[in-house]
Amino acid sequence: MADRVGQQLDNYRLSRLLGRGGFADVYLGEHVRRHTLVAVKVLHERLANDNVKDFLNEARSFRLTHPHIIRLLDFGLADDVPFLVMD
Repeated sequence: MADRVGQQLDNYRLSRLLGRGGFADVYLGEHVRRHTLVAVKVLHERLANDNVKDFLNEARSFRLTHPHIIRLLDFGLADDVPFLVMD
């Protein structure tokens, strides 16, 4: 598990590790142009080529809005490492 503090994933600069889990690490991130703070969940595993399309389709379909569910703002891949951006 690499420490990604200071790295940039797409439009998000990771500034501080918030927590670690068995599946992913969560960082405090900042959108580089909007200067808004977000949580960026970076999965530990790289995706194999045949799983990239499945990840993107799943993330695109995540449109739930509920007061008890964290809203997914964005998602992407950085060197085949998937990440999710949340409030």
